[in-house]
Amino acid sequence: MFGLPKALSCMAIAATVVVVTSCTTTTESNSGGPGIEYGATLDQYQAAFGDIEPVHLYAQTPGPQGSFVSDKMEIYYDAVTEWSGGKVTFDIFYANAIAGASEIDDALGDGRTDIDGFAVANQPAEYPAVNTLVNASFLGDMSPIAGILQSHAWLLESAYATEEVAQEFADNDMHLLMPSYNGGGMALLCTEEAQTLDQLRGRQISAAGRTQGAQISGLGAIPVSASYSELYESLQRGVVDCTATSVQNAVLGGYLGLTPEVVIDPAAGFALTFGSVALNENRWNSMPLLVQQLLFDRLDVFLETNIRTSWDAMVQGVHDIQDAGGTITEFAPDARERLQSVNDQQLELLKQSPALDDAATSMTEWAATASRWSTLVRDLGYDETMTYPEFADFYDTDAIDLGPYVDAVFDEVLLDHRPASPDTEA
Repeated sequence: MFGLPKALSCMAIAATVVVVTSCTTTTESNSGGPGIEYGATLDQYQAAFGDIEPVHLYAQTPGPQGSFVSDKMEIYYDAVTEWSGGKVTFDIFYANAIAGASEIDDALGDGRTDIDGFAVANQPAEYPAVNTLVNASFLGDMSPIAGILQSHAWLLESAYATEEVAQEFADNDMHLLMPSYNGGGMALLCTEEAQTLDQLRGRQISAAGRTQGAQISGLGAIPVSASYSELYESLQRGVVDCTATSVQNAVLGGYLGLTPEVVIDPAAGFALTFGSVALNENRWNSMPLLVQQLLFDRLDVFLETNIRTSWDAMVQGVHDIQDAGGTITEFAPDARERLQSVNDQQLELLKQSPALDDAATSMTEWAATASRWSTLVRDLGYDETMTYPEFADFYDTDAIDLGPYVDAVFDEVLLDHRPASPDTEA
């Protein structure tokens, strides 16, 4: 059974199922039928679904069943099915069997799939506003515990607060359910040591996106393009010397044995890549309000599973690096200062982004949101000093209670966007 976080704001769980009322600003639903209060129990949800006609959704995951990249979707779908009393079910197609990574938005838009998660970093022309946020994602902390929690929260809040982000999905016939999730801080994974500017100079480094390319160039290295499917062979043949990616992606790609010299610096990070969860707009609008609310409320399961899966991948990655005789270190002072300087320059350039009505204000607000979540995560007691090797020795499934964090994300961000009937008073 999947538990529901207790919200930190004005919520009281009724003893019986009731029509939804709310003390938050909610997203109006175009569908009919009664809703349910946030915080309803499993029994209350299942009882509310008694008269709901079955809903069957076509879904997709990017990897094989049970893999790091599929787990979050599978467990989320299972939770929705359980809480609906079996009324909401999913037909899951694994390893992008319906549509490839660059076609997922088309498949969602035309209805070949009903719900999916996908990244838009490789489609900057189609999603310029989302990619502006991707390019600013170095603002966050890159530490293994506080860093991944902060990055999920500040990017999620910033995406929701930026009207142009949701509009880009709506323009492509999609309803944005979860604007942002990621696999943890970006690392520089190299075949040989790459901590100093001297060691980085002239290195050919696989990069994703404009900002990563500028960051690598600023370090004196040469950014190159290598697709995920070609990266292993490119590293093996010496076509590229390093890649900037998450440890999770490196574990999935199986190339940590080729790149055992890893740099992750909490104080100077590379731009992240992140995904979004979306549904076909017409399918979303046709569903009863109760179904919409359940899909939204069980984002607690999605969020926690994605974070824990990322941590599992980090632990495996650290062990793979150590088994290959490698190390996980931070940048030397000269490289750290250079990357921080490059990041400051990139932030100034992003203030001129034509994708946003007021990019300068957005950058200021995004930076403030990142800083605020850094404080919130620290105040919740999550460690911000642990190194990656220390984390690999420390972590197991019982080591970190994510309940207070998930509560905070719902209270501070998500509840304002929970579906509600158009006539519901906020």
